[in-house]
Amino acid sequence: MAGVVAIALAAVLIYRNRVGRELAQTRAQLTETRHAHERLSREGGQWEQRLRQAEHQAREAEHQIREAEHKVREAEHQARESERQAREAERQAREAAEEARELRAQQDLARVETDHLLTTRIPALVSHLRASHVTVPGLQNAKLAGTDIDRQHLAVLDAISSAVREESVRIDEAAQAIVRGAMSRVQTQALRAQDLLSSVQQRYSGDEHTDLLREVLGLDMFNELIIRRAQATGIACGATAGLSRDDTYLVDLVVGAVARVENFDQRIDGPANHLRRRVGVAARAAEPILFVTSELLANAVHHSHGTLKVTIALHETNTGAAIVIDDAGVGLNEEQYARAGRLLSGRHSVRLVDLGNPPHTGWAAIGRQVAQYGMQVTVKKSAYGGVQAVVSVPAGLLVEMPENTRPSVLAPEPVRAVIATSPYQQRLPEAAPVPAAIAPRPMRAPEPPEPRPMRAAEPPEPRPMRTASLTDAPTDPGTGTGPGMGPGRGPSMGPGMGGAPSDTGIDGLPGLPQRRRQTPRRAPTGPATTPLTTPEEAQKRWGDFQTGAEAGRREALPSQHDDATEGN
Repeated sequence: MAGVVAIALAAVLIYRNRVGRELAQTRAQLTETRHAHERLSREGGQWEQRLRQAEHQAREAEHQIREAEHKVREAEHQARESERQAREAERQAREAAEEARELRAQQDLARVETDHLLTTRIPALVSHLRASHVTVPGLQNAKLAGTDIDRQHLAVLDAISSAVREESVRIDEAAQAIVRGAMSRVQTQALRAQDLLSSVQQRYSGDEHTDLLREVLGLDMFNELIIRRAQATGIACGATAGLSRDDTYLVDLVVGAVARVENFDQRIDGPANHLRRRVGVAARAAEPILFVTSELLANAVHHSHGTLKVTIALHETNTGAAIVIDDAGVGLNEEQYARAGRLLSGRHSVRLVDLGNPPHTGWAAIGRQVAQYGMQVTVKKSAYGGVQAVVSVPAGLLVEMPENTRPSVLAPEPVRAVIATSPYQQRLPEAAPVPAAIAPRPMRAPEPPEPRPMRAAEPPEPRPMRTASLTDAPTDPGTGTGPGMGPGRGPSMGPGMGGAPSDTGIDGLPGLPQRRRQTPRRAPTGPATTPLTTPEEAQKRWGDFQTGAEAGRREALPSQHDDATEGN
């Protein structure tokens, strides 16, 4: 291109020189013509005509000079335009080369970022889906944030996350179905074994079979632990409690829950019964409440030192009833409290992989029961430094038991406060008369009336308290046992015993404490009928049962604190 321009410029210069020479020649001729005109002016009109022709030629030559100059200017303009186009072509070539370099750099960045996605981010995402504490790294090059590469990689991660979640949910549901079926069969076989062990206990209940009974009781306790673990695992996977009951006293359910815990007589203190009415649980919720209570007790015992007691108490509330469990164990940190609240609320779906290895199914199973029956279970720090668990049972699950029914002989009587005359000495209880209406009488099996639902906030009407224990059996001064008392337990603080008031005072306040009876009471005269089971026989049977159970658990089934599936 520059050569062409040079040639064009050379041509223009040559042409200009030629035109200049011609112009000089023309001027010289014009001068000569003028001289000739002066010489020939005297010669006539012929010379004038020639002069006019010469002038005309001169004007034409000037016109040609001007045209030549115009052409020179046009040539210069074309040369400048050619030079500008050459510079523009060079600039476009440089821009094309720069775009090519940028494109290669972007391809290199995309390749490196894709390698980072495949080797780091996707494996981290899979690990995050398994364990939420694993973080997924971002872009390796922060300059790519917001670009198409960033958006495409995020779309890939979202697609992988959705696919993995859907597949994990499907696999977890299949695993839960398998576990449900397996635990249902295990629970069924364990319940059959429990029936067989119960029949063996009844068949060999004499004193001559003490050793056999001790072994059978140990096996029975071991089988009970198997049932509870299978039940908890099945419920955590969506199964039902697997057992059905009739309307049952709440205190009886709590006693049954205590009996499902290993070494309960050594590790659990209670239950303390603060109920004032005949509070029962509807049949549909009886077994779930028993299960929830037993799991919380087992968890409290598992996380407490072997010498520390776990306490349990029953209270009436404005919305129903509450079961309070306190332990002095290791407690929980903030993260564990948050996890416990999430699992116990029952509002979040739980997968088997979220329960650890081996899976701790207790809290998850409790959460399912809470969500299904409308209960509430909360945990917080206990006054003893451990954990306090509160099971709030709504009034919709409670019923008022019929007046002609009573809790079992193992159920503790309601606790009554003892009024003290000074900070150092308690007032001695006074003797109380024995109402004839509650003396021992023949036991019949009347048709129980329809249970009435409990009203949550309505206080009970003041009425005289019962002043006798469940079976009106006398207290044995030698052993210190009686109804509602077992081996290793103190006297039951029931109405009419241990300083309990016999009547309510003004506005429902408790009256003066009564003296505990030290001599057997006589049954009032009545129809000559024989009770099915006398209080003495009931006392002896349950005393023998608890003695054998304690010995069987201590010898045949020693405590195992390394159970990896216990606790939550």
